[in-house]
Amino acid sequence: MNYAFTFARTPRLEFGPRRLALVPALIAGREKAQGFPFAVAALVTGGASFRAGSRYAGLVAELRSAGVRLLEFACAHEPDPDFIDASAAALLNASGGRAERIAVLAVGGGSAMDAGKAIAALCAESEAAAKRGETPPSVKNFLEGVGDRTPSGSTSWLLAAPTTAGTGSEATKNAVISKIGAGGFKKSLRHDSFVPAVAVVDAELALGCPHEVTAASGLDALVQLLEAWTSPQASPLVEAVCASGIVAFARSFERVLADGNDLEARSDMAYAAYCSGLGLANAGLGCVHALASPLGSRYPVPHGAACAALLVPATDLNLRLLRERGGEPGSRKAIAAYAAAARLLAPLSGASGRPEDGLPAALRRLVTIAGLRRLADWGMREADIPELASAAGTKTNPVALAASDYEALLHEAI
Repeated sequence: MNYAFTFARTPRLEFGPRRLALVPALIAGREKAQGFPFAVAALVTGGASFRAGSRYAGLVAELRSAGVRLLEFACAHEPDPDFIDASAAALLNASGGRAERIAVLAVGGGSAMDAGKAIAALCAESEAAAKRGETPPSVKNFLEGVGDRTPSGSTSWLLAAPTTAGTGSEATKNAVISKIGAGGFKKSLRHDSFVPAVAVVDAELALGCPHEVTAASGLDALVQLLEAWTSPQASPLVEAVCASGIVAFARSFERVLADGNDLEARSDMAYAAYCSGLGLANAGLGCVHALASPLGSRYPVPHGAACAALLVPATDLNLRLLRERGGEPGSRKAIAAYAAAARLLAPLSGASGRPEDGLPAALRRLVTIAGLRRLADWGMREADIPELASAAGTKTNPVALAASDYEALLHEAI
């Protein structure tokens, strides 16, 4: 077979237990390579869980003993523009206005890592604006569908260490910034250069992660693996990465729900999430994520919970429409991907017949086991469905969907 495809840049990956202890050495290595020390390091974390554990205290102590000047920022929810703007301004002030002398350490869930990416990028954009004698910009100026400016790609040095296993943000080039409520948005800041320089994936950071967060994050990773694999843009390398991630997921999702301190299962889930990030970055996502964005901008529904609610009806709909258009080469390719994924998840379904027929049953069982709240529990109303459906759209769903299809998905998921 003749292959022709592009695979985006990836971070330097440090994977395994106790890898967080490498952070001071990684900073020192970067300082040596660039020929000057960082003036300040930003530690961007989530709201509470990581900060309440011993690994947080140990990391802070190690950084300070290594002479790192530390500023800390807590991102309790999905990052909003005000948080990003204020954090970047404080860092630039501490660094003497020089973005290259800032190290950003994002340790947390997807929100903390997205915040870290956006802060690192805005520091560089603000420095450039100051040199031109301009007012520092807001991150809103660079958000897709919100602002009117294109990011330059300049950024401070960024290290990302996930404490949950879901978004794969440690491997991607985009940061999702949100404003929740009527007139709100959930949009990406995106550039190839925003992929973290280093990803530290240490499954010990997820030990003790709450059941609901573990379940929602895990299903988010599964959705990303399935959507990237069935995307029209999936390359052979994306397919292989997604298959590997689903094997790890199938082996350990139920185990980690049963015992949150199972380090081997946590490692599998961390690996699945990282693979899902690689898939997202190189093939895009499908209709579940097309709806998850407007849902997340309108209601305080966690991203993983939105994905879980939509997963089964979206898979049913895609398979039905793909079969109706089965003569098209793209449809055959997507059905084959669903069938391959179904075989990997087969122990979770017990279904017989065509391999892909077992997939919705397996997914339904996983969603039931996860026990997450439905969309109505987060405030979604039937009356909101047309507006939400009109805001959805993706070029990388395996089959084109109309607004009526998105409405049907939301009616079933609510």
